[in-house]
Amino acid sequence: MSKENIIPVWRYMSFAKFVWAIQNKCLWLSRADLLGDPWEISLSGKQLQLVIDRHPITPIDEAPKETAEERAKRIIDLWRNNTFISCWNKTPHESNALWQIYCKNTEGVVLQTTYEKLNLIKSQHSLHSVAYPIPGSNKRTPTHTDLVTKKRPMFSYEEEVRIVYYDENNETGATDGVRLNFDFEKLIESVRVHPEADKSFFDAVQNIVKTYAPKFVGNVAWSDMKLGPPF
Repeated sequence: MSKENIIPVWRYMSFAKFVWAIQNKCLWLSRADLLGDPWEISLSGKQLQLVIDRHPITPIDEAPKETAEERAKRIIDLWRNNTFISCWNKTPHESNALWQIYCKNTEGVVLQTTYEKLNLIKSQHSLHSVAYPIPGSNKRTPTHTDLVTKKRPMFSYEEEVRIVYYDENNETGATDGVRLNFDFEKLIESVRVHPEADKSFFDAVQNIVKTYAPKFVGNVAWSDMKLGPPF
């Protein structure tokens, strides 16, 4: 594969989350409704109306069944409670906006790898790029995949890629999230340190990597934003 076809992806995180991930050799996939956006896996008004319009009418001689609204709410609640997500950013370069959002103080890092390497994670997990259409613009009944891969247009700056695990029957018994085994040494290409961090923090990140991922063949480096102008 040529370098032109390799797509970088990034995972911004606090130092505490970084240490947890590398110590436990796993990623944390958060339950969908705990990601901070109340519209995660949700129906727009137009989509709900479409579901209502297509709901079969109960025959006169049968007992009333759940309404279209009740059925839609039951399914959406099920999807939200049993869907777990790890969010990554897919861009050719780092994002100043995402540094500011996800690393609010200077003690943060970003893991950098490629879309192709993330896609090596198989089993029951899947990898999806997120689209940002106007809600309700799709004139068909949405599936689980439709909703988990769509966000509102105001989030388009995230250019998100998601690792998704859908545990339909809640076989894991998970409440707020699930762990995904993750080979840090194999799948991560570089660890970038917050551009406003000091040298002691940079050294701490290096020491954590040497301790818990001694075979890591990538590099620990300053954020590209650390580079200043020549004068």
